[in-house]
Amino acid sequence: MEGISYQLLAMDALAHALLLINGGTGQIMTELPYSADLSPIDLAVTADGSKAYIPADANGEGVLLAANLRQQTLYRLPLAMPSPSQFSLAPDGQSAFVATAEGSLHRLDLVALSVTPCGAPGAPDTYCVGIQADGNMLYSIWEHTGGGSFAAFDHQGQLLYEQAIPGIPTNLTLDAHGHFIIPFTSESASGEGVFLMSKSLEAAAIEATATILYCNCPGSSIPCAYPSHAAFSPDGHTAYIVNEESASITVIDIPSATVTGRIPVGRSISCLHLLPGGDFAIASSHMFADLSLIDLVNGRLLSITDMQREFLGYIAVLPSGTH
Repeated sequence: MEGISYQLLAMDALAHALLLINGGTGQIMTELPYSADLSPIDLAVTADGSKAYIPADANGEGVLLAANLRQQTLYRLPLAMPSPSQFSLAPDGQSAFVATAEGSLHRLDLVALSVTPCGAPGAPDTYCVGIQADGNMLYSIWEHTGGGSFAAFDHQGQLLYEQAIPGIPTNLTLDAHGHFIIPFTSESASGEGVFLMSKSLEAAAIEATATILYCNCPGSSIPCAYPSHAAFSPDGHTAYIVNEESASITVIDIPSATVTGRIPVGRSISCLHLLPGGDFAIASSHMFADLSLIDLVNGRLLSITDMQREFLGYIAVLPSGTH
């Protein structure tokens, strides 16, 4: 890892604090405490790396914390928002979106500090399990009886596109090249995989064609259970799918839409974040509340954090000097 310079944002559930960590040395540079009654559900960083947002639940009410990473301060925004189950920060950093447990969608204006309802599920027992925003649209995935669906809205909540998803969707990831990865699970391990879609960056339109890939690597007899998170290489050519229950990572070549490999991690991981350069990644674990360093080129687990910290599964990688 020589020559890789980065910083890591993580949350310690025991200390109730946001940590800024030197990735090369592991030294905690800054520790910003938050109220013990908060239960964070995500961590999002602006494109310039200057600010981070932490949506949280506080006894059934929604709270949004903002961290100024340049001034190293953490504070609660005066927003009367519902308790969030999903969160997405718009690319310009001036607005964000939340979904509640029952599926209603809300737009947060982070400049005017206002909250506007912008959608609700059209059927009962429908739950939002992932959202992503770009400059024009809000993308979402929904779990409902018998399967799931993908839906796209404008920022005012008007439905623009809808697509059925095989199985039960678990997450939604959108990269800078317009690729969507939607992992899905099912009652049969052999039927678990990802739904790969793309959008036109010029027209901001969804392509009607999509590819279904199953996460089992060709030639491997070991099933890949519960695909739960995806990370993209910087060039948008490779996707890494976390299989949380089978403790592995499926490697997908996006241009050819094929499964090209499998990385056995040997322990449950939940989320994956690539380091600058794309050869290594940091994985978090909801089960073990620690962090792992993974060599993506040679396909192996390198190290695990060994410190008196209980890391939440939500982390962010910052190239050094961004904030």
